[in-house]
Amino acid sequence: MSSDRRRLAQAAGTLLVLGYCVINSTKSVFEGALVQDLSPEFIAFNSFVVAQAFYFFTLRDKRGLWAAVRRSLPDVVMLNVSTAVCWIAVLYAFTVLEPAMANSVIIGLGPAITIALGFKLRPGTRALPLELAAAGAMLAAMAYLLVMASGGGSAIGDVPAGELAFGVVMCVLTSVSLSGVTYYTKRLGDAGMSVRQMMASRFVALIVSTFVILLVRDSVGAYSLDNVGAILAISLVGVIISLYLLQQGIVRTEPITVSMLFGTNLLITYAVQFADPRLHQSQGTLYGLLAISLAMCLGTWARWRADRRKADEPAPGPSARTEART
Repeated sequence: MSSDRRRLAQAAGTLLVLGYCVINSTKSVFEGALVQDLSPEFIAFNSFVVAQAFYFFTLRDKRGLWAAVRRSLPDVVMLNVSTAVCWIAVLYAFTVLEPAMANSVIIGLGPAITIALGFKLRPGTRALPLELAAAGAMLAAMAYLLVMASGGGSAIGDVPAGELAFGVVMCVLTSVSLSGVTYYTKRLGDAGMSVRQMMASRFVALIVSTFVILLVRDSVGAYSLDNVGAILAISLVGVIISLYLLQQGIVRTEPITVSMLFGTNLLITYAVQFADPRLHQSQGTLYGLLAISLAMCLGTWARWRADRRKADEPAPGPSARTEART
């Protein structure tokens, strides 16, 4: 791939991920209000049944799908597991934490986890010093947010210690699984699996696990007109459209850059929270998410600069290749 085409692909990947972030931030606030009345598993099960059916039945080449799944079965299974944990855990986090704070903890952990996983899953890609510094700054900001929440400084006021601990655990699970989604998507893309094939085989574990939770907890909600409309909105816009944008963006972008770009979720989520009457915006939350967002900008800029320098390096000539062989 020429340097110009590579830069164009990277730019397109960045825009696609940012498009996902706009939709996802709005959806987070909507879900945060919705889980106060409906169980997280009820929302997830219904939303992803619709999404899975859409992606599977609109994929024409079913034989190609089965072949791709068999060829990369371990990674397909791990993508399914990561997706299930990610979506279930984040919905449970929203039951006790304000969306902006939950997303801040999730995103604050993301780069550090992505860097740690990278040593095993993508050993050829190393984190830059500025990326490491940015990840450390995000962890510090995340710790500040949790201390503030424990003192009653969040948008929902005082959060009991037990609920705060539960929310943090759910955020950690979401962040770890989100990093897993990013890496396994990248691995499947490198193995030749198309985005449409990934989406057509991605939500099986999520649907099965949420159905089991529904039965165990007996938490099936009512299928009223309002609930069905809300679930369809989440499924069509928040899942089908937004995740397709994200999948397309991931296969064109380095995983650490994707993690950094997720920082735009925070500012958008904070702004959208003004539309939720149950939340009273907190300056402390704003300071924490601004710190995380600035750190992410630093890391993203560092990766962009390194990629640009690499793209501008001239290809080795015949003599250089001969010397390398000798």
